[in-house]
Amino acid sequence: MAIKLHALPPIETPRFDAWLDELPPQQQTALNTAAPTLGPLLESAPYLLALAQANADWLVATLADSADGAFTDIIDIVETLGRTATSEEALAPVLRIAKGRTALLAALAETGGTWTTAQATAALSDLADVALEAALNLLMRQAAERGQLTIPASEATGANSGLAIFALGKHGGQELNYSSDIDIVAFYDLEKGVLADPGEATKFYSRMVQKLVGLMEDRQAHGYVFRTDLRLRPDPGSTPVALSFEAALAYYEVRGQNWERAAWIKARACAGDRQVGEAFLRELAPYVWRKHLDFATIADIQAMKRQINISKNVGDIRVEGHNVKLGRGGIREIEFFTQTQQLIAGGRDKTLRVKPTAHALAALADANWITPRAATELTQTYWYLRGVENRLQMLRDEQTHVMPASPDEVAIVGRLMGEPDLRQFEADYRAALERVVSYYSELFTEGETLGSGEGNLVFTGSDDDPGTVETLSAMGFADPSTAIATVRKWHYGGYPATRASASRAHLTELLPALLITLGAAGNADEALAKFDNFLSRLPTGVQLFALLRSHANLRTLLVQLMASAPRMSEAVIHRAHVMDGLIDPAFANEITHRDVLIAKVDAFLADSRSYEEIIDRARIIGQEQKFLIAAGLLSGTVSATGAGEQFTALAETLVHRLLDSVCAEFERRHGKLAGGRVALLAFGKMASREMTATSDLDVILLYDAPDAESDGGKPLTTNHYYTRLTQRLVAAVTSPTAEGVLYEADMRLRPSGNAGPLATSLAGFRAYHRDNAWTWEHLALSRARVIAADAGFGYQVDAAIAEVMSRARDAAKTVDDVVSMRTLMARERPARHPFDLKLAEGGLVDLEFIAQSAQLVAGATIGLPQALTTRVLARLGETGLVPEGARLAEIHETYSTVLQVMSSALISPFKDEAWTDAFKELLAGLTHYPDFGRLELDLLQMRSEVSAAAAKWYEKAREL
Repeated sequence: MAIKLHALPPIETPRFDAWLDELPPQQQTALNTAAPTLGPLLESAPYLLALAQANADWLVATLADSADGAFTDIIDIVETLGRTATSEEALAPVLRIAKGRTALLAALAETGGTWTTAQATAALSDLADVALEAALNLLMRQAAERGQLTIPASEATGANSGLAIFALGKHGGQELNYSSDIDIVAFYDLEKGVLADPGEATKFYSRMVQKLVGLMEDRQAHGYVFRTDLRLRPDPGSTPVALSFEAALAYYEVRGQNWERAAWIKARACAGDRQVGEAFLRELAPYVWRKHLDFATIADIQAMKRQINISKNVGDIRVEGHNVKLGRGGIREIEFFTQTQQLIAGGRDKTLRVKPTAHALAALADANWITPRAATELTQTYWYLRGVENRLQMLRDEQTHVMPASPDEVAIVGRLMGEPDLRQFEADYRAALERVVSYYSELFTEGETLGSGEGNLVFTGSDDDPGTVETLSAMGFADPSTAIATVRKWHYGGYPATRASASRAHLTELLPALLITLGAAGNADEALAKFDNFLSRLPTGVQLFALLRSHANLRTLLVQLMASAPRMSEAVIHRAHVMDGLIDPAFANEITHRDVLIAKVDAFLADSRSYEEIIDRARIIGQEQKFLIAAGLLSGTVSATGAGEQFTALAETLVHRLLDSVCAEFERRHGKLAGGRVALLAFGKMASREMTATSDLDVILLYDAPDAESDGGKPLTTNHYYTRLTQRLVAAVTSPTAEGVLYEADMRLRPSGNAGPLATSLAGFRAYHRDNAWTWEHLALSRARVIAADAGFGYQVDAAIAEVMSRARDAAKTVDDVVSMRTLMARERPARHPFDLKLAEGGLVDLEFIAQSAQLVAGATIGLPQALTTRVLARLGETGLVPEGARLAEIHETYSTVLQVMSSALISPFKDEAWTDAFKELLAGLTHYPDFGRLELDLLQMRSEVSAAAAKWYEKAREL
């Protein structure tokens, strides 16, 4: 029986006519009979004309048959070759020819009125099923021939594979649009026992799925079969393309999202081991279909809808450029309207568990969830819009959902819909959108919008929402698709911080404000990439996301820290609670006043109930306060000098309190030494109150005690007593606990360095510095400072230091020692980076050597024992010993600021990649320069000045 076709609105058909003229008379006659439909269709659709030209004999035969009969023949050929083909080269062209003929048949039958749009989409879906099955059959036979299966080649079929292929989305609902991808997911069941090596199951099945995809979508002589999308599987960015049942179920039970539940509403086992597939769907049913009305789910669905900015008025919408799928009043809104109500009610009412959208609308009406009128109107509108979508795609076989940009091109779509009048078609199209919006806008109206205020922010599913692309572009994202993929990855629960449903709920609410903040960061894409990296290493998200939702200033600060201060963002990763301090009204007071800081530390440590707890609490408060001081420095609240003083005050307080606790714990076990006293002597930046966020502790323990034994249950001799006490103190400070490390400790400045005992008696200290110390050790001693001591003992240590420093010296020899040591240091420890201002020639070490050598050879003239480097440099200028002294003090302050900022902001300050534009801008601002280039030039000049001043000083000092 010949196909009966309705005529399409007539147009000029020069290309169709030219093709007919090339055909034999018999074919011309057959095709002329269908010309009222074929002519306008093929003239309008270059893709279909090319298919007709390539399949002219088949087309003539098909016109003499029925549409259903022609399609049955196509399916039979594919199924037969699936059972008999011996190679991919044999099967691939058959699949592609079948797809081309089905495409031509569906377009002709739908536009000619022989098939409805529903029938056309079902035919495309059926072809996808049999093509997948045929390909799997071939791949299984090949695997059997390679000895990879436990079953013979005669039984090696997709049905016996243990691998189930699931169709999701429109493929699952047997509603494939004309040029659609197929969304498939592949899960396997090892219980089938078909693999010779079950341990290689994931690799085996993943390779099979990859080959399957190649057979479907690789472009060859006859085109392709179906573009194949595997991204709807669990967490597609980090999982293989074939997953075991157990892994898939575990994901959905723990991390599955409501939009994934919606995706599985339409899922069906479409190829492969359908028995396995049906078993999986039964196991998954409790996840998809909740038994009780799930109000948490309702809230999440509301949030999904609120991400879309709704406007009820579509009367003024331009048809040109409108997205029939994702635009206002489009297909997506009908599907959302239908599937969300299925999700909420389908757990209790099994009649709602149907896959095709039209069937689901009817079921919702039967169950009184919607009115019969709503079901009828939405069903009619759904198929009308699906028909428009099909015609858009059949023109050039493009996976587009966007109406053409010009009225003439829109008119082509209208004519293929059977409407010759453009204005009438546009009116019909707008009316369809109005109907959808009228129903959709009333669904879940509670709650504020989660759009940006400027447009959509939708991140569900696997396709980019055009409205969201537009919104992100307006926010400043140069690559919106990457941004969408990044956010989608968060929603998959791919990171520890987003695995908990509560975290994802907070994140959903936070997203609009967060994206606006990232968009305002200067480089939105880079800011998002840094936030993604931050999020990937954050152990938990609930607390931080809630905090960021409530405090816009913290969002801005965190984004800025990620761009310019990765060390700070790293601290948040490990201890999100440190952000709490930034919203404390006492923040500015704590980081600028020593007494307030000490009181806060003492109050926190006072709550400790045991020795172990004080060790942990010291780390908690230490890390928090280091973070806050660094934040104060980087925000400009506290100067570099002030930060150095506060970092040092923090370290002194913690070490002092830990020393008290260590002594108490030590005395409990070993008793006391009668008359024994201890002191901690600090060197380096701790001594000069210039510590940074990353400074070690340069300290030694000195003691004065009689040669005796302690009076505890485990007595120790004097030397052993204080050595063990020092070991306990070092462990209390440096040992890693669950709360991390407090400080690294450097005790190499004790007499004889690492070769000497950990604890030194005051007598031994005096003797060593009198008889054995090197000049460099006296340089270090020039700014040493007691930071903790038993009553009166600190004064004795100070007197011992003063005695060493006031000793008469051979100035020339001392200076030669200093110069030699600086030369050796330059050779053994060269600068690692242009901004390694400590070790660089003309850097901080040279300034310190000027000041320290001056204390050794001209201490009496300077008259500032143990003074800070800047004060000594200024005094050298005042005395005329170093005329540039005041300028050197200024340079020292600049160097210190640079180094303080580097330490607080950067994890790897001597790697070029760490020096981002954002960090350079931050550093220039904190050093009061208009731009980084000016700072860089001035630092080179400063280093030159320091080197010249050092040379002049050493020359003069030799003569003192």
